[in-house]
Amino acid sequence: MSTWQQFLTITTKLDEIVHSPTEKRSHVVEEVERLLEEREAIMYELPQPTEAEKPLLEEVKKRDLKINQKLEFLFNDLKRDMRNNKKQKASKKQYTNPYQNVSSYDGMFLDSKK
Repeated sequence: MSTWQQFLTITTKLDEIVHSPTEKRSHVVEEVERLLEEREAIMYELPQPTEAEKPLLEEVKKRDLKINQKLEFLFNDLKRDMRNNKKQKASKKQYTNPYQNVSSYDGMFLDSKK
């Protein structure tokens, strides 16, 4: 199997994992990281494509574009979940202790007349 064929195989696996619906986001992230590391290792060994390997290169380019778009979507989804989680923690804290941020002078009357 040529290096370009191996690269296409790993890219195809990555494309399938990224586009598969799953509830275990941590598993998907681990698998994506593993496949990206494999791709990175193979990228340094890739020779210039021959005429027979040009279609493989075009297939890799198409899949890579789709993978990048989906990874960006997943990353934004993860950021949104983290932001919502942070907001939930803050609102829970505010609910349990609503007067935490109130100044100590609040409600106190200072008479300025003599």
